[in-house]
Amino acid sequence: MLSRRMFTGCAICAAIGFVADDASAQTPSGIKRTITARIDGPVEGYETLEVIVDLEPDFVLGWHTHPGTEAGYTLEGAGELLIKGEATKMIKPGFSWITAPETPHTLKNGSQATKLFVTFTVQKGKPLATPVPAPT
Repeated sequence: MLSRRMFTGCAICAAIGFVADDASAQTPSGIKRTITARIDGPVEGYETLEVIVDLEPDFVLGWHTHPGTEAGYTLEGAGELLIKGEATKMIKPGFSWITAPETPHTLKNGSQATKLFVTFTVQKGKPLATPVPAPT
């Protein structure tokens, strides 16, 4: 069984570099992902996942991209969403967003736990997220 401590040395990689097939096996402390639905499509080579994301207070999800579209909705909590080329977005309950494929973004959680509902439509077999350097 994998322990959370095993991922301390590469927290960012473990936080966002997992393959969609087994998200829970590589999630470090600070974030919990629960896949609630998965279906092939909308076109061949892609899959759509619905995911509940729980973030602990003050957790920072490093800069990363997705091999497809991310559409999210904030259920609880608050934080800052930074998307390359856009103004900082303050997330709070009821706030939604869409991130285009391969667009760098990061999320800084606030002082309370946050719960998100996120739909990913991504290329099947690729890592759900890939860490990238902060844009300049």
